[in-house]
Amino acid sequence: MTATQVTALQDPETFLSKVFEILDSYDFDRFPEVFATSLEYQGGLQMDEGLESFTQNLKKQLQVMPAMKTSHARFKNDVTNGTIYSSGTSTAIFDALPDSPSVTIPMIGRFDIVKDGPEAGKISKMYIYKDRVPFLPFIQKLPGMSK
Repeated sequence: MTATQVTALQDPETFLSKVFEILDSYDFDRFPEVFATSLEYQGGLQMDEGLESFTQNLKKQLQVMPAMKTSHARFKNDVTNGTIYSSGTSTAIFDALPDSPSVTIPMIGRFDIVKDGPEAGKISKMYIYKDRVPFLPFIQKLPGMSK
């Protein structure tokens, strides 16, 4: 077991804080710090195989919705057999809509951690489940989203 793996599984909150800091900042150059190149992602209607595909899809989403900022908080993390299960919230802030409130929704996630090899301690599978319906009225008002 590598030191990175121990950190990810022994201190899941610190590890997931780093994951979501990187995700929420859209610092694509830092994605390889926490995601394996073979990343499998499922979230909402998006499914990706491979870190490159995941990154490209996020870049496309940012072109469509550049004025939506996100943040995440976790309430509970459990580790079982190399997988972190997490529950918390996801918050969206719509900067382009000054009269719109931030919207916070419940979220759960599953994060499988690579156990061996050069990518040990990185996420190989990430499944994020959240109800995005409360976001829709605001997303539809963003520039470029109206019909």
